[in-house]
Amino acid sequence: MDIQDLRIFARVAAVQNLSSVGTELGLTPGTISKRIQALESELRVRLFDRTTRSIRITEEGATFLSYIERILVDLEKARAAVGDHTTRPKGKIKVSAPASFGRLYIAPAISAFMRTYREIDVQVDLTDRIVNLQEEGYDVAIRNGPLTDSVLIAKRLCPDRQIVVAAPAYLEAHGAPKTPVDLTQHNCLVLGDKWQWSFCRGKEDFSVRVSGRLRSNNGELLRHAVLDGLGLLQTSELLVREDLATGRLVRVLEDYEVASDSAVWAVYPSSKHVLPKLRALLDFLADWFRDISANGTPTDKPNGRAIDIGKKHYSSNGKSPSRSSCTSVG
Repeated sequence: MDIQDLRIFARVAAVQNLSSVGTELGLTPGTISKRIQALESELRVRLFDRTTRSIRITEEGATFLSYIERILVDLEKARAAVGDHTTRPKGKIKVSAPASFGRLYIAPAISAFMRTYREIDVQVDLTDRIVNLQEEGYDVAIRNGPLTDSVLIAKRLCPDRQIVVAAPAYLEAHGAPKTPVDLTQHNCLVLGDKWQWSFCRGKEDFSVRVSGRLRSNNGELLRHAVLDGLGLLQTSELLVREDLATGRLVRVLEDYEVASDSAVWAVYPSSKHVLPKLRALLDFLADWFRDISANGTPTDKPNGRAIDIGKKHYSSNGKSPSRSSCTSVG
């Protein structure tokens, strides 16, 4: 049994796309298919159910995978224990990230990562669409906000506090809401289908169904709308902290915390065998966002330089914001 065939099998099980695995390993989809078929012939069992448009692991394949993943992990550990410690991860990584968040945070992080890992090529797609990692061949997706139930593995990178903001011009014309109930009297800018805004203060919970004239699935569009004074926006503090620091936006309802389990996540297929190139990126991003949470700016690890990606946020009253003390509400 060829160890390379086992690696191919584990990657196909994780990605569920022959073309993506072939591109990653420098092999044609036909070669990948033949290697899988040879493994199935040797085992005398069908590992995948195939159609013209999809490939899905069988029950027998999943059982086999649980053993193979342990073997591959142990093999990596053994190689690391006796091998050349100067060996660097290499290969190609395909990443998806939200458009606005990706531009502000992922773009500089990837630049710093590629300066450190010069043998890794990276493709970054910025989209507010929730991509299907397995069908579209992504190694990892960066997501900010609450996570829905998923078969993916999620690595929490940092908190992503949600706040409600408005432009000074809007507040001068319409006044500022004092309580969550007051939101029903305002034009609220809505991301996707998030019409229900939930808050907490101490042990009290509040939930309000908002309304407004503008709804979009693109956070950057809504940020421009709130800057233009079109209404109130519930958004990530990370996305608007520079706007808050410069006074272009003002936080409202400061006595209330948005009830959310929002965070910045790296999600990837649920294979226990994480390739060294992906492990390198996950660890790098964890350090990057840890620096952002602690200092407001990340550290470019190769030379210790701080990368300025926006001033540390201060709320409209000039005080550094405190962390939410209320529990998350679904």
